[in-house]
Amino acid sequence: MAVPLLRTLILYFAVIAAVRLMGKRQIGELDPSELVVTILVSDLAAVPMQDLGIPMASGIIPIATLIVLEILLSWLALKSRFFRRVLNGQPAIIIRSGKLDIQKLRQMRLTTDEVVETLRKQNVSSVADVKYGVIEPDGSLTVVLKQPQQPVTAEMLGLTPKDIGLPLVVVSDGKLVYRSLQLLHLDPRDIENRLKNQSLALSDVFLMTLDDCGNTFLQRKEGR
Repeated sequence: MAVPLLRTLILYFAVIAAVRLMGKRQIGELDPSELVVTILVSDLAAVPMQDLGIPMASGIIPIATLIVLEILLSWLALKSRFFRRVLNGQPAIIIRSGKLDIQKLRQMRLTTDEVVETLRKQNVSSVADVKYGVIEPDGSLTVVLKQPQQPVTAEMLGLTPKDIGLPLVVVSDGKLVYRSLQLLHLDPRDIENRLKNQSLALSDVFLMTLDDCGNTFLQRKEGR
């Protein structure tokens, strides 16, 4: 019983290390080469995990080889635009000035239903509202709206909204997050004084976020 458990743990952490080395991306944003490597790594790890007669090296060595290959290909893609296009493809414009490019849709084997559904997910109600629609190499659709349909910004209205920064969690479930305090150049006393001014103790706070502009969000624990 201990041997299968140990093999499973080793392969589990090997796959985690492999994915971390590939970088952080969502499944839908993987390039073709990254998706292939991800599928192969999971298959290679499953075989020695299920069959105790197969040596561990038969799973770990191919996984390491694939990761090294993926890193090498990524480096080559950074150095060569031509190689990057061959490996990952290039963007394709499927909508121009509110009209679908039928030939391009057929070439990419996309249906009109898929395009309309993707537009709805981006809160675009009609193809006619789109100036350019681009299928990216990872398969996602980037939309550039026509001028009348573009969202209104503060600059258009001549307004200067309150400045905001990146909110960082400084208190989580009654405990200080010291890494966030370091990034904000604060010490625990600063947070405790802020809470004291609101007649709160650290243990009373469920969540507190703070950005570099001084904007704060605070939520108390239930019943406090």
